[in-house]
Amino acid sequence: MLEQCFYLRFTIGSQRRFDALQRFFRALKSEKDRIIARASDAEQDQYDPANDPKWIDFLDDDAIEWFTNTFDFNSEEGKIYQQLWDLTAPEIRLTHPMFNLPGNWDLESMLDSLFNGEYEFVDLLQDSETDGTLYYDPWAGPFGGSESMAALIESFGHTVIFDSWHEGPHCRQAVGWDYALAKRLVAAGTGFVP
Repeated sequence: MLEQCFYLRFTIGSQRRFDALQRFFRALKSEKDRIIARASDAEQDQYDPANDPKWIDFLDDDAIEWFTNTFDFNSEEGKIYQQLWDLTAPEIRLTHPMFNLPGNWDLESMLDSLFNGEYEFVDLLQDSETDGTLYYDPWAGPFGGSESMAALIESFGHTVIFDSWHEGPHCRQAVGWDYALAKRLVAAGTGFVP
């Protein structure tokens, strides 16, 4: 079955952190399996697993720190970003690296993406002392992408080295955010134009 799945291969940062990732993955898989099984249940609409505080208990101190290194949308810089977003044409802001921000995923966004991604978690295995693989099975394409799964792996200090969905290295969006330029454009009342 695993040979038919898509996967993310990664270098293990430490055994302790791999074990922590595996515990978290098993809990996520169990919850996602329940979500899939109850997909037609009206009760499903009332529970959002991404908001459940239990997930924080699966994180070690380093993972907690990783998830707090995010872009602050409530800061002055975040407000400038939102203003520039509003001033810029959608076809530019949705495709240009200027709107790709520095920082990691926040925990709730990653969980929301994992639970709502159109795929099934299959397994997370340690292939050798230094390598691991997260297997997943998309229901169709497009399925939401592998970015949140890569964030999950990296939040525990591991490095994604191969993404079968992209048939090579995991594709990362180039961060092109320029705060100084954004402030000038917002002050002038104009959006970003490449």
